[in-house]
Amino acid sequence: MQFATPGALLLALLIPFFVWYGLPRLPYRRRRDTISLILRLIIVVLIILSLAGLQTVQASDKLAVVFLVDASDSIDAAARARAEQYIREAMARMAPEDRAGIVVFGKNALVERPVSTAKEFSGIASTPVRLDTNLAEAIRLGLAMFPADAARRLVLLSDGVETLGNAVEAARLAAALGVPIDIVPLRRAPSPEVLITDLRLPANVNQGEEFDLGVTIESQMATPANITVLSRGTLIRTLTVNLQAGVNNFVLSPLRVPQQGFTDLQVRVDPLQADQSDTFYQNNALAGFVEVTGPPRVLIIAQNPAEAAALLPAMRQAGLTVDVRAPADLPIGIAPLAAYKAVVLANVSATELSEQRMRVLQAYVRDLGGGLVVIGGPNSYGVGGYYQTPLEETLPVEMQLKDQQRIPRLTIIYVIDRSGSMEAASASGVTLLELAKEAARRSINFLFERDRVGVLSFDSNPQWLVPIQHVANRAAIIQQIGALRPGGGTDIYAALRELLRTLPSDPSTLKHVILLTDGIADEAGIVETVRALNEQHGITVTSIGIGNSVPPFMQEIARVGKGAYYNLVDVQNIPQIFAAETVLATRSYIVEEPFVPVLTANSPIMRGIESVPPLLGYVATSAKPTATVILTATAKDYNDPLLVSWQYGLGRVVAWTSDATTRWAQAWTEWEGFQRFWSQVIRSTILEGLNSALETRVEQREGRSVLIVEARDDQGAFLNGLSLSASVVDPTLGGQSLTLRQVAPGRYEAEFDANREGAYFIRIAGAQGSAEAGLGVAQTAGWVLSYSPEYRLRETDTALLEALAELTGGRNIADTPERAFRHDVQQVRGVASLAPWLLLLAVLLLPFDIAVRRVVITPTDLQKLRAWAQQRLGIKLGSSQAEQVQSARLAALKGAKLRATSSAPALGSSDLRPTADATANQPSASQAQPERAPSGPREASKPPAAPQPTAQSGSLAARLAEKRRQQRKDDN
Repeated sequence: MQFATPGALLLALLIPFFVWYGLPRLPYRRRRDTISLILRLIIVVLIILSLAGLQTVQASDKLAVVFLVDASDSIDAAARARAEQYIREAMARMAPEDRAGIVVFGKNALVERPVSTAKEFSGIASTPVRLDTNLAEAIRLGLAMFPADAARRLVLLSDGVETLGNAVEAARLAAALGVPIDIVPLRRAPSPEVLITDLRLPANVNQGEEFDLGVTIESQMATPANITVLSRGTLIRTLTVNLQAGVNNFVLSPLRVPQQGFTDLQVRVDPLQADQSDTFYQNNALAGFVEVTGPPRVLIIAQNPAEAAALLPAMRQAGLTVDVRAPADLPIGIAPLAAYKAVVLANVSATELSEQRMRVLQAYVRDLGGGLVVIGGPNSYGVGGYYQTPLEETLPVEMQLKDQQRIPRLTIIYVIDRSGSMEAASASGVTLLELAKEAARRSINFLFERDRVGVLSFDSNPQWLVPIQHVANRAAIIQQIGALRPGGGTDIYAALRELLRTLPSDPSTLKHVILLTDGIADEAGIVETVRALNEQHGITVTSIGIGNSVPPFMQEIARVGKGAYYNLVDVQNIPQIFAAETVLATRSYIVEEPFVPVLTANSPIMRGIESVPPLLGYVATSAKPTATVILTATAKDYNDPLLVSWQYGLGRVVAWTSDATTRWAQAWTEWEGFQRFWSQVIRSTILEGLNSALETRVEQREGRSVLIVEARDDQGAFLNGLSLSASVVDPTLGGQSLTLRQVAPGRYEAEFDANREGAYFIRIAGAQGSAEAGLGVAQTAGWVLSYSPEYRLRETDTALLEALAELTGGRNIADTPERAFRHDVQQVRGVASLAPWLLLLAVLLLPFDIAVRRVVITPTDLQKLRAWAQQRLGIKLGSSQAEQVQSARLAALKGAKLRATSSAPALGSSDLRPTADATANQPSASQAQPERAPSGPREASKPPAAPQPTAQSGSLAARLAEKRRQQRKDDN
């Protein structure tokens, strides 16, 4: 016996108090109170023992075994099957009280089966991350699963190819706990394998410079193969080689990368013999980075080259290299954009940029510190569909005006085709109908509460999904739109007739209709109905046709309805089109009136510029709270932002809401300060003049990626005390923000998650002291996460497995599964807690204590119980003991009476009974009473004196009656 919490035994000091408090004090209750005191003392002792954790300790013959099964990619299917069969054979030899558990591990460890006595095992179902092997995590998880009352053993089934963690340290922990690790080495079947193990290329080259690329390839067989070199996904070199079994080194030269910036080069090897399959495809490619340096480059994106015609000379005179591309040619990857110091969008609509391109541009500014300049025009900002896009998040201005008084009330109707064909999926997997609903939601969010909206869906018949109403309850309207479901055919005419019936009576100043359909319908009456809507009621109609088979009358609808026509092949732009149409319908966001910009804030952009010429128009926007408004537009007495800048992430963004052409900036293109102005605008977004004496690299430590930055000044001295931050962009454009801490002189580190293979871009920035007066540092670096070491050619590491077994006292039991459950490990002393049983006994004794103190049962109660049982239940209960005693006493009294009667002298009948005459002559009590002398009532009723024998007989009867009365008194 032992106690888990012996301190609770101090409560036994309270027992004398319970004895004193419960001592019997009333004589007539002495027996009851004594029994109650004994019961209470027993209950108190039981509670104290349970609180002290009374336990029994005895040797346990139970054995718990946890199997650690390697499921990483270095274990092939045949080895996994052998491991499962081994576990089945071992568990078949479990003793009844033995227990088994299973842990499956790769990069992480998972509990496949908790420790239990069940012998059934159907196979491994858990799937860990297979691209690494973490033996240490599996050992620690196995140790945590063991019960406390059984001997313990770990059985490790693995090839020992450890890529993460420290298995030796985990084994030392198992040895300290007395847990042996038995090993079962797993081996891959021999298979052909070709892999790239190393890539050698320079870190920096000048633009146009030739360089060599070295590659090391290992092969388990002699085979011809193709070596392919890709730069940003473009093939730049291919070579056919004959690989020999073993290590092969090749040098590919000369190579030249024309683009500036960070260029990722990927080398791939593909065996050419079809009869020899390659086991792992993951190790057939390896990538690296090379930085191509040159003069600063700027990328201009413009749908119409005329939008950038006036900018090109100004930028080139400022020493900038300029590339001009269409919106569709904006790079989708982050690596091509990293070659540019800044990007300029000149009157570009969001409908001309895909969502993916806008996100790449956002990451380029926010995470890589790139510059962005957005120039306005009739296809930009709000009228260009920027509302609620990644581009609006990046810009320092909002697309929605805050002044409702300058915008007339608008009623906008969305006429949406809900025919069955709208269930077709777009390139992104989203159905056309879902895109239409998202477009309507985005458009509704742009409207003011006093505006009105309606949604008319149609197939063979029109149906008001949202009747025309104010946009006061946006949530309810958007919820109703979400209920839109596909239907049958397509009847555009019926929908337009419904509009002609209901919309003219609407009280709004402006009324606009957006028609979206992908189907072919009978065109009879359609154009005429739209003409009636516009000419008779001033309602404008925009038509959006989806697909390559849009009927011609869709374009005619837009012409007679004085709206816009869109023929969409890329349906991802539907939400942007709805947003742009909503802005255009208000007729308030394009302001065309001459004005002179007003300077409202000092900025490097306006350095050396004393005055500016007038402009003829701009797109109205609202400045964001943290933005700097440098110039404002004063047309129509408005104070709209014209030139706005801000810091977005690591980059800088400038918004110019007018244009750079003769449309609105005729006087500016002829102004002598035009080149200076735009040069300073572009250069304000380029992070120049910063010390970039940083050396950046990434190391892998225990499965974590560690960013290491070493900072020195121009003389090579360490830069200490820097406040460095970094932004890491992964291959999917996901960003991570890091804060680096100094760990050594001039050395800074931070950990980050790198879970995807491919190219990572890293932007480091910081300062020493204040941002204004301190030393600024910045650098952009690249890093490639190659394939996991799991896919390298490595044999089973029996040395590591045997070291783990030797360290913990384990053995190699690969050929003897029955030894897994052999009871030859250190036994543990099983501990069983008695506390629950003690508490249960205390609870059971409590009612008896209460009964002794409070409950009194009399013979009368027993008689009532017997009567009730006989009456209600039909049960005949025997006489109680008290009744039996009473009957015995009565029988004894009757016997004594008979004996007394038999011993009396014999009397004649005349002596014993009065004669009939005497009886007749004897007066009754009522008759004789008046003749008696006056006396009390008791004397009047007193019987006459009897003869001697009669007196003796009456004395016995009196004694019997007295006995009965005394008996009743005792019973009560």
